[in-house]
Amino acid sequence: MAGPTSELVDNAKNVGILLTSASAVSYAGGYLALRSRAHALGTDPEFTLLNEAYVFAGFGFALITLVALLVVSPLVILLKAIAGTIASRIKPPRLKILAALAAVVLAVVTLAGFRPLFVEGVLLADPAVQDGAVQRTLISGVLGRGAVGVCVVLAATLTAAVTVLWVSDRYAHIGLRDPLTMVLVVTAALQLVLLPMQYGIFFADKTVRVLERPSEGVGDVLRPVWLLDRGADRASLLARLPRGALSLITVKSEKLDGIAVTGTTTIAEIVKGGTAP
Repeated sequence: MAGPTSELVDNAKNVGILLTSASAVSYAGGYLALRSRAHALGTDPEFTLLNEAYVFAGFGFALITLVALLVVSPLVILLKAIAGTIASRIKPPRLKILAALAAVVLAVVTLAGFRPLFVEGVLLADPAVQDGAVQRTLISGVLGRGAVGVCVVLAATLTAAVTVLWVSDRYAHIGLRDPLTMVLVVTAALQLVLLPMQYGIFFADKTVRVLERPSEGVGDVLRPVWLLDRGADRASLLARLPRGALSLITVKSEKLDGIAVTGTTTIAEIVKGGTAP
């Protein structure tokens, strides 16, 4: 009896460790996603160490990542098969050179994944001064328009999956003593950190609530006023000034008590409906 009981206890401990690790990763992913969303939009929500919003954002990130992984899985399988065929037909000296070139390509693609992180303050930016088709396309994606966000997340998921599989294969056969394996580990780590940030930029909540009226203390703004974020102590409002420019306003959360929510809309519709700052 001691044997099966001990095995059951060990299995329960392993499951507990796995669930705890998954929860921690999800929580951290949710935090990074919301931080990236705030940076891209230019908002200043209330960030605290413990916030249930991180949990919901983390599970949203996990769901989108799993869906993206399912979509790109045929390409991952195809690339793995092609790599296996090439490895069996090329001699080791040339294979090392080819592997190094492939690692360089993955590194370049990973660095390109940082480009969306440089899009910031979209809500208050003047569209007239946005130079470059890439910048304008990324801004549209941040606002929830177009398919750029889908393309970026799918590409990031594909490269991360390929890199992780390659790292695991090299680690099983060579270990971490190989310099190329260590480079791939760093590349994979960067890719995995980028995933929740890219999700936050392109997919984190783009829906806002429409308030019946501005809260007490808010200056001369047009109606309606939109609620972007609300924390325990403060909330972020979005309003349009009489001259047409959008304005971000931070108020105490308690000042919103008693103000009715009359509907919801998207950030893209708000930006589209007004004039540039």
